[in-house]
Amino acid sequence: MTAACGIDPGSEKFGLAVADGTAGDRLIFSAIVPTAELELVIGCLASGDFRPIRERMTEKSDEIHGLRVDHLFVGNGTGSAFFSRKLEEKNIFYNIIDESHTTLEGRSLYWKLNPPRGLWKVVPLSLRVPPRPVDDLAAWAILKRGIYGRDASLSQNELEQ
Repeated sequence: MTAACGIDPGSEKFGLAVADGTAGDRLIFSAIVPTAELELVIGCLASGDFRPIRERMTEKSDEIHGLRVDHLFVGNGTGSAFFSRKLEEKNIFYNIIDESHTTLEGRSLYWKLNPPRGLWKVVPLSLRVPPRPVDDLAAWAILKRGIYGRDASLSQNELEQ
């Protein structure tokens, strides 16, 4: 199966999202991984087998091996130079993507995947805080920007819902 991958780099941890390679709309899995394990993830990217990082996955399906990552998008924020250097050492092609506001987009994506219940439904999105870090979903927003362009990961209306 062809896939696209987004990385939200950070100094201590990074978000990783793998989605279908054609549109990026179907999330296959996402993970939050310590930066110290970047070499392991690079090996997974090269082999197409992501089972070694299964315990790091926050959103997942059973399709975590046999993936061919055709597109890799890396955010241009904290730690991107380090990630770029490591990927280049392994001859892995990638595109740098503007990651401004992707954490907010990651929050919105979290609530789309995990709709609020009860009274939380009436609380505006801007006041809701997900119960876990959303670096992985920020990586999905980066991936979507890579496929669709700068403003395509979420519309302003979706961000405000």
